[in-house]
Amino acid sequence: MRALLITAGISAVIITGLGVALAGANARGDRFEKLDGQHRACVASLGRTALPDTVRKLCPERIAVHWAVSVRAQACDDDLTADRTFGIKAACSTPVKTVWAARNTAQANLTNTKAELAQERAGRKAAVARATSDATLQAERKTHRESIDKTAPRDPAGRVVCDAQCVRDRFGP
Repeated sequence: MRALLITAGISAVIITGLGVALAGANARGDRFEKLDGQHRACVASLGRTALPDTVRKLCPERIAVHWAVSVRAQACDDDLTADRTFGIKAACSTPVKTVWAARNTAQANLTNTKAELAQERAGRKAAVARATSDATLQAERKTHRESIDKTAPRDPAGRVVCDAQCVRDRFGP
């Protein structure tokens, strides 16, 4: 009889332990089902058009913060692609704005440099044209003077003897 009581006691302890274990497992299962439901709601709330308040309510803070950063980064990328100044200033971080401003400055400098270079080339072309015209005029004048010298009257020593008309012909009016 004593063995029966010991066996019954052990059985009762085992059954109670199993009951407690099953109850704990059931409680854990309920907790995991709740977490799964929260996770599904959080995932469903995430998206490009989600409202930040909804995401903050349904998702853990860490996920909400990362989601907000990713949405802001995507908005910044879209504004950079479309070159929307206001959007870039509103959505992008300071380092991105710094690089964007440096790029715009470099582009402006490049445009100015190209304009200055074109102006210098035009000035050089005009200077070459003027120099060519002056050289041609000087050559024509020299040729004219040489032809006058050849036809000018000479004295017995071979020197040119010019009257007033000869001087006008050689050097112009």
